[in-house]
Amino acid sequence: MTLNKAIKFNAKKCLRNNWGRAILIFVIMVAVSAVLGALDNAIFSAFGFHRVEISIDLLRGGYMEWWLAEGADVTWYEVALSILLSLVRLCIMAPLTLGAANWALELSDGRSNSIGELFWAFDNAAWYRSVWMSITVAVKTGLFAIAVEAIPTAMMAIGAANLWENRSLGVPLVVIGSVLMLVALPFTWWFGARYMAANLLLCDRYYYTVKEATRLSVALTRGRRWQIVGFYLSFLPWYLLCCLVLPLLYVIPYVAVAGTMMARYLFEDYLLGQKKLDVSDPDQLIIDDVAPEDYHKAREEQGMEAPAPAEEPAGEPFAAPAEEAPEEDSDGIAEL
Repeated sequence: MTLNKAIKFNAKKCLRNNWGRAILIFVIMVAVSAVLGALDNAIFSAFGFHRVEISIDLLRGGYMEWWLAEGADVTWYEVALSILLSLVRLCIMAPLTLGAANWALELSDGRSNSIGELFWAFDNAAWYRSVWMSITVAVKTGLFAIAVEAIPTAMMAIGAANLWENRSLGVPLVVIGSVLMLVALPFTWWFGARYMAANLLLCDRYYYTVKEATRLSVALTRGRRWQIVGFYLSFLPWYLLCCLVLPLLYVIPYVAVAGTMMARYLFEDYLLGQKKLDVSDPDQLIIDDVAPEDYHKAREEQGMEAPAPAEEPAGEPFAAPAEEAPEEDSDGIAEL
């Protein structure tokens, strides 16, 4: 069984009796996001402001939606209010996302915690760590995306502006820019894979700082980033089913738990390579489930015996039971 198949198999196994809680966590996060969006719209309507769409990726989606919007005529205080409300949303959604990751991490060990685990990060330093981690990753991935996608984006924008007035210039620019964007997109995913394990390392079990988690995530994904991209692309058929909306209730929890298990495997495999992983208790590890050969090899290197499969207890060689001699009655006649 390949690593991807083993991860997916174990993710489904962990979710087998926990689909209700996993779906409820997803619904709560969607509901909170919807409420925050409604409040944003109400605030802008109350002040009569134009809403400036600024996504969590402030350096990429935000500037694109703002500057390329047709007829955009906004004031600085509308932009400031949009940024402020985006930060408020971030301060609520980032800890919730970390809480969901913490719940999935415990689930990967077979522990089904309560729904209250979703709000775990609000009670400690993990709150501001989750917010700062989101900003850090957004800035770094945004800068890389700008560097890689700036030329294709400019070509597409110039081509679109000249599409009707000068088709001989506009059409080739749009086509070439689109092709270059498709070529650049996988490299953007590759760079984002550097931070796949960053949120996991902020969870209660590991509780690293943002700086430590970021560096460690970059280190443990080195040489595995295309593998991570391929792992998420393997869910493409499930993503397409999400167009029907209802499959979201299955796909999002499934991908989230599988992604958490993949990040945990990469972390344990990294520690294994650094000779820092304690393999004495398989119940505290995931690598024994998804990569048993590596686990058994590590036990041997640490001077431990690999757990042997259960065997039938040794006994005497099988022999047919001897027939009992018929008993005789008092008259010496055998009883039949």
